[in-house]
Amino acid sequence: MAYTGSQAHRSSYESSRTGADTSPNSYGDTAAHESWQYSEGGSKNAITTTTDVSARNKPIIDHIDDWFGARLNLEPCLRRRHIMMISIGGTIGTGLLVSSSKILHLSGSTGVIVAYSMVGMVVAAVMSCVAEMVSLVPEPGALALFPGRYIDPSLGVAVGISYWFTNAMAATTLTTSTTVLTTYWSRDVLDLDTGWRITIFLLILIAINVFGVKVYGEVEHFFGWLKILMVLGLTIMSLAISCGANKDHKYFGTTYWRNEFKIPPFYEGHPELTGTTGRFLAIWDSFTSAAFAYIGVEIVAMTAGEAKYPRRDIPFAAKFVWLITISLYVFSVMFVSLCVPWTNTKLLKLSDPRARNTGAASPFIIALSEAGYAVVPSLTNAGYVFAAWTAANTGLYVASRTLYGMCQGMTKERNRFLWPLGRTRVSNGAPVPAIVASCVFTPLAYILCATQDHQKLIEIFSRMGTTSCLLVWGCQCLAFLRFYFGLKYSIYDRRAGAPKYPYKSVWQPYTAIFGLVSCTLILIFNGWSVFYVKPFKVDKLIAAYLWPVIFFLIYITHKLVTKSEMRPLDSLEYHTQFGDKDELVPPSKGPILNLFEFEKPRRRDKKLDGGVGEMGIRV
Repeated sequence: MAYTGSQAHRSSYESSRTGADTSPNSYGDTAAHESWQYSEGGSKNAITTTTDVSARNKPIIDHIDDWFGARLNLEPCLRRRHIMMISIGGTIGTGLLVSSSKILHLSGSTGVIVAYSMVGMVVAAVMSCVAEMVSLVPEPGALALFPGRYIDPSLGVAVGISYWFTNAMAATTLTTSTTVLTTYWSRDVLDLDTGWRITIFLLILIAINVFGVKVYGEVEHFFGWLKILMVLGLTIMSLAISCGANKDHKYFGTTYWRNEFKIPPFYEGHPELTGTTGRFLAIWDSFTSAAFAYIGVEIVAMTAGEAKYPRRDIPFAAKFVWLITISLYVFSVMFVSLCVPWTNTKLLKLSDPRARNTGAASPFIIALSEAGYAVVPSLTNAGYVFAAWTAANTGLYVASRTLYGMCQGMTKERNRFLWPLGRTRVSNGAPVPAIVASCVFTPLAYILCATQDHQKLIEIFSRMGTTSCLLVWGCQCLAFLRFYFGLKYSIYDRRAGAPKYPYKSVWQPYTAIFGLVSCTLILIFNGWSVFYVKPFKVDKLIAAYLWPVIFFLIYITHKLVTKSEMRPLDSLEYHTQFGDKDELVPPSKGPILNLFEFEKPRRRDKKLDGGVGEMGIRV
């Protein structure tokens, strides 16, 4: 620990180290002063804290500075390997492994490939926009910052709340899904009550986030590789089964890609919707479910505030994360559809509200079970459990960083109740108040598992999260259009090879327009069946359109209260909140070797020396 400050406070500093409080502060009270220095690559950062012994009767909220050291910044220690695996690992979950069963039954082998491919193109467009903006302006809470900075501050608030809700709710629903996946085994194998399972999952999840981004990054790096290997293994196994590696040595080939197996002749549960109309509606309804599977691919932008070399690593990660994710998704569902037709009775049915999203309904486990493999399905379900849990872990991480980014820089005078959410721990830079606040929905996990219709509630919350994320994606594309056209008034030159411009995405602004239009269409028509299919179901109406209504209410209310205005193009800001600084990047070892770049351990300097930084920000 390095002492920084005036000589007059050195005795106070030494006494605070030994537990004695003897020096008066500026208010005439007895206090212990403690200052911390944070080097360029270290974990501490020129912050001064004051512990007031005589102020024990202050409100709890006034002790935040004492508990967390008044640190304002996150810990920038994530490298390329962490950023890649956090984004990929946070995306791969039940949306691919289990929900693909529903899409396959609804739209057939052709429809499932079309759904994941088309939504993948939308994701690619959104990520191209996000990658360019976050490469130039790497900020915590970037997805909420961009709409507020380049369109309207009120829209930034609405996007931030939406994205926080999406991930905070995802942490809850995915914890519930993790618990439901454990019911694949009988009580003889796993004799533990559902409530205890939820408690264990939540405690581990919260602990990893509280321990700091270093611990979280290493955990997600490890599990991210396991997820990729698991999906690759399932893809290869599906191809092998279709080629005859099954108990009957039957060669399926492309049988389930032809004739009546391509697309169901009618919309599921409604034989009156037949022909071209029924097939089109089935595929269109699959788009929303496929969009749910891709939620999380944009997480790469949320790591910008904790990336060690954001301008080097963020563009690379943003360019390749969506490409890797789309490839894994499309090829895995393509090969599993070779050996599991839409007519399989074990697949999830959209018209069955009581269907349980257990591992037994996954098309991959169905393929393995019917091929005669005895132990592999159980091992695969264990992989599903860890995949769902790590996705919940990432949901809590992103929710806390979104909330922290929105509240960063707030003071007690500006907002007495929200300013603690912009503080982090001195020791590891974890935004603990924001993490705790993002756990507000976690008690719902117990309620969801305790009700008989828990699957219907999970579907409602998941659909609300999907529509919320579609709003966020669309706003990123709109923000990029303003970002793009405002560059001509800035000092930056977007032409390829221009100095100080880290990354240029392709086919702009047409890519952004395609992403904006696509997200808008999927959002507007995601609940078409509520009005077209009888009987009318209120729960589907709520799931499809409640959050868009809440989103616009937040936007309008904030705009009326604050009277915010759209920012002119000639006054847009293209620098970070606390000022730009040069990024000292080590020599590159190549795009592949950089994925395995590890930080050398440093010896802590225990000398009492150092200087004072500005505003508690790394200098």
